[in-house]
Formats: sequence, C-alpha cells, structure tokens
Amino acid sequence: MSGSTLLLTNPGSRSGDGDIDQAAERLQDGGRVEVIRPDKPQELPDAIRERAREFDRIVLGGGDGTINLALDALLDVDIPVGILPLGTANDLARSLGIPGKVDGAVDVILAGHLCRLDAGRANDVSFINAIGIGMGPQMTREMDPESKAQLGVLAYLKGIVEVLQRKHVFHARIESEERSDEGEYMQITIANGIHYGGGMTIADDAKLDDGRLDVLLVPKQSHLSLLGNAHRFRTGVTRPSDTLVHWRCSEISIETGTPMDVTADGEILTRTPVKCRVIPSCLSIYAPR
Repeated sequence: MSGSTLLLTNPGSRSGDGDIDQAAERLQDGGRVEVIRPDKPQELPDAIRERAREFDRIVLGGGDGTINLALDALLDVDIPVGILPLGTANDLARSLGIPGKVDGAVDVILAGHLCRLDAGRANDVSFINAIGIGMGPQMTREMDPESKAQLGVLAYLKGIVEVLQRKHVFHARIESEERSDEGEYMQITIANGIHYGGGMTIADDAKLDDGRLDVLLVPKQSHLSLLGNAHRFRTGVTRPSDTLVHWRCSEISIETGTPMDVTADGEILTRTPVKCRVIPSCLSIYAPR
C-alpha cells in the first residue's frame, strides 16, 4: 500500500529500536517515511499531535504500553495506525492476529486492510486492552523495567507467583447498566479487548469492535481455587462459577474501600473511584483480513 508514514519508536519498550531501520526501509517502497525516536516515552503523544497530520499513516514500534501511552493522541488525529509489536506482551497484536516478527507486521501494514476498533475510557485516560484493580497493579509493582527486559512474558508469570503469596483482598462496589455487585475481591478486570496481562484472555468470545466492555470479577478465594482458575484466565472459556463473575456493559463505575491503583497493560493509569465507558469504533488499525 502506498502512502507516507510517520514511524515512531518507544525508547522504553523491551525491543526498542531493534528492527526499526529494517521496517522503515521496507515501508519506503510505498512512499516517504520519517522516523522519530523520542528521548523519553512521555514525548510520544506530543510528537504524534504535532506531526501526524502531515502523513497518511502512523506506525508505532513498541508494545501495549506504547499504544496506551499514545492512545489519546492517536484518537485526536484519527489517522490509520500500524503496529510493530516490539514490547513485552503485545496483547493487542495477538488479539488482531498481527505477526510477532517485524517483517510479518510490516506485511500487514503494506497489505492495507484496516479495521475500526473500540477503546475504553477510565476516568480521564483511554485504554485499548484492559484495566485492572487488585492483583494486576501489584504485579505491575513487582515487574521492574529490568525484569521485563530480561524475562519478557515470563516476568508476568513471576509477578503472579509473588502476588499470590500475599493474597491481598479489597472491598468494592461495582455498578453498570446491566447489573451491580458488592463484596470482597482479589481482582477486578474491565476489558475492551480480548487479551491482557501477557496473554490472558478476558472471554473466549470477546471482541474489539462490539461496543461493549467485558467485566471479570475474582471474588475472595483460596490459592488452590485461584490456581484452578488458571486455565480460565488463559483461555477465557466462560462458564458459570462461584469463583468468577463475568458480564458485559457499555459503562461501569467502581468504588473501593480505600483509593487503589488502576493499571492498563502494565502501567498505572489512574486510581479508584473509577468510571469506565467504551468509545465505539474510534481507532483505525492495520490488521490481517
């Protein structure tokens, strides 16, 4: 597919500049390419807002954290986005079927097929995959940048093991147009996408373009019960359960006994209380047919 490309890489992502030059060379066959390598990840949104409208498409080199960091700016400029999955988990790329190798990801961009995705909004910040309260934020604190760089996806498994040893429980009230719940929980996940947290699946029939959020509650339970749910977390196979609660909605609010961190794709996004809503069909992304 021809067209000019603004190619940005996140200096904080796991793979960084690894294959950026190779990708830029291939994308140049279709038109002008300009590569921007910000000194700091926080400079990405301003770079997109300042330069993106000069180009036909944006290509981001990084993982889910990079996409979330850039997301509000991407929604502002509303230009087609290509993904080079150079992060630790790359859950969005997995959800879309984008190959993990840079060459394959460039093939997807050059093929030119676009899909229109939803996003989620938590308080005043957008997210693409999921937000988490409870075990997820604890895992984020366990996974320092050095661990993520050295261990990759294994860093998430290491974080789960360390968090389970402490078994933190919190009180929360959850309200949506579909239903409400109140009780003691170990984890609350609100997902816009399919995969999150390094390859976990919110539900086996979840979609990125259905205009709905998936709610997954993990009530207080034993370590043995949590381990028994490990297959469910990985595959998203839905079934009636006393140890997991799942439903869908378009808006939801969560209050906790004390303010708690809310993470999105490994980054602390906001704090409770949190109001969440879906933003339907707001982002164009290159993906396989």
